[in-house]
Amino acid sequence: DSIWQPWVAADKCEDSFDPSIFSRLTAFQRVLLVQALRPDRLESALTQFACEAMGVSSMSPPPLSLQRLHSDETNSKLPILFITTPGADPSAELEEFAKQYAKDFCPSMSFRQIAMGGGQNDDAIRVIQEAAKNGDWVCLKNLHLVISWVPLLEKEIKSLEPHENFRCWLTTEPHAKFPPILLETSLKITYEAPPGVKKNMLRTLESWSQSWFESGSQIRAQVIFLCAHFHAIMQERRTYIPQGWTKFYEFSQSDLQSACETVSLLVNLKPQQPGGAGIDWTTLIGVLELAIYGSRVDNEFDSRLVKEYLAMFFKTDTLDGPRKKSGSVEIPPFDIPHSVSISEFRCRVDQLPDIDNPQSFGMAPNADRSLQRINSTKAITMLRQLATAASSSGGAGGGGQGGNVDIKAWKQTLGPLFSLWENVSKGALSKLRGIEVRAVTPEDPPVVAFVLMDAMEAGKLGDLVGASLGLLQKVIHGSALSTPDVVAEANALMRAEVPRRWTATWPSAPEEPTVFLQGLAKRIEALKGDWVKRVASSRMLDQGVTLSDFLRPDVFLNALRQQTARTLRVSIDSLHLVATFDSGLMGSAMSPLPVHVQSLILEGCAFDSHKMVLSEGQRNSPLVSVLPQLTIAWMDRATHPERVVSSARGAATVSMPIYVGLSREQLVGEVVLQTENSRQRILNGAALFLTESAT
Repeated sequence: DSIWQPWVAADKCEDSFDPSIFSRLTAFQRVLLVQALRPDRLESALTQFACEAMGVSSMSPPPLSLQRLHSDETNSKLPILFITTPGADPSAELEEFAKQYAKDFCPSMSFRQIAMGGGQNDDAIRVIQEAAKNGDWVCLKNLHLVISWVPLLEKEIKSLEPHENFRCWLTTEPHAKFPPILLETSLKITYEAPPGVKKNMLRTLESWSQSWFESGSQIRAQVIFLCAHFHAIMQERRTYIPQGWTKFYEFSQSDLQSACETVSLLVNLKPQQPGGAGIDWTTLIGVLELAIYGSRVDNEFDSRLVKEYLAMFFKTDTLDGPRKKSGSVEIPPFDIPHSVSISEFRCRVDQLPDIDNPQSFGMAPNADRSLQRINSTKAITMLRQLATAASSSGGAGGGGQGGNVDIKAWKQTLGPLFSLWENVSKGALSKLRGIEVRAVTPEDPPVVAFVLMDAMEAGKLGDLVGASLGLLQKVIHGSALSTPDVVAEANALMRAEVPRRWTATWPSAPEEPTVFLQGLAKRIEALKGDWVKRVASSRMLDQGVTLSDFLRPDVFLNALRQQTARTLRVSIDSLHLVATFDSGLMGSAMSPLPVHVQSLILEGCAFDSHKMVLSEGQRNSPLVSVLPQLTIAWMDRATHPERVVSSARGAATVSMPIYVGLSREQLVGEVVLQTENSRQRILNGAALFLTESAT
């Protein structure tokens, strides 16, 4: 205990092994130990293992300087190939550098960009020939969209006798069929969003010329610098997907460029006054929200987050100094220089830590542990898929779409799934076989009709899955012939994916087969074993409701809304969802159909059970916690405009999204809860969930 208890409780357990234990374990054994006992630190352990194996100190590349790249490593006969990741586009930075280079060294040089993929192949060849002759620069973007044409491009570049100033810049996303010859004959540069706010901002400052940055007023320089910091926060928060953002948004260099141009225009339109009064903040925020950054966001709760950041960054107080703190976030995390000197701004950025803290984004202190858990799960899934693909490729026919299958690989990989479904079929589900779900009648209230239809769909889906797995077993045992459909389903399961046919009637189905089968069995048992009995009673909603019992929980809430509207004789649109943790405050006089929701899961913050409000979590707080029973009801806005019922005084409120699983892909609805600080909950990315599974 004296050795292992401190290690299990350590913040960075991968670096905290007792010397007597460390010396007896190999690097990979330490990884396995972390996976077993501290899975929230597995990603760090894997990164550490990779660095040790490769003999490097870090997996992060240094900031890219196009100026140094051009002067030290390029020549007219060597194409420069940028291999990019989604959301990372070097073209805006390259265009800015080309303009500055032409201004400083070669006034006659021109720079042309062509986005490939729209039938411009012939134009691209012509532009390259002219540029090579005249000593211009050309950039062909998105070569991954014209893979079959790239060999012709390679031949054309090889045949050129270019001017010494000529440069050919190319960009592509990774592609399995990219021609190897061009890869071998070009200077290859990986271009991705630099990790961390500090490197992100340094890269931005590196791409800006001193003359451009210092050409305007002090307010212009300060606000442009704020744009760089805001842009870095927008990009680096993607590290914490799905808690940071629900999905990947392509905030690119062109967004920052548009923001800076907007700042320059607004500064020129308004007379200069001290203290940031020389710019129209309202217009700037509106452009950034509606036309630039906010226009890329399609989730309403992510849009709300963009608005909060804009309100925190772009205001006069931010420029006045000393630095201000909004909750746990300092915007910016240093005093902004009262200067136009880019070197002074760079010195402030150099003061930032190399590694980001989740709290620097306003997120929960334990958000990095949550991220590691998600990334580790993804890494393990990918490793399993690679192992499965390797074993399949060695079998007869490779397990392909033809009639040849690798029976041995099928049996080995799918065996656990067969056993799992067989166990639940012979166990809990066997007791439900005699239960019949009656047909829906026109007299059934909406909630009753929903429950009956959901129970029927769950039963049908269970029969479909059982038949599919049974047929696969027969094919493995040689008592049935394989068909293209059977092979397709088997291949999906071999890749740890759920066959598409299984998910047709379950929109929020888990993507991993084991979790899918376990979740389906749970829902069949709940719907046919509990909810069908509730339908037969006259007080179906008196007991607690677990929304994860349903295949379509969002439809349950809509059915409840429809039934409430009929009872109150009002329109559906006049109702909104009201919530409370004190069910005694929501009697039948307030709402005819209160529902007591149980087992909701909270991520991104903590819950104060004494004050019954959401609060800030701690570094050692659990990654998720189960909320006490929450009573919800649809109520008429006119008679009850508040969306939360509580005896707490002075607490703020925040709208909390409810998702099916931790991946935040399926939104069920939203409820308003009380909190100590509504802005902090929004920055936390706090949300509610029905299950702890990824979906």
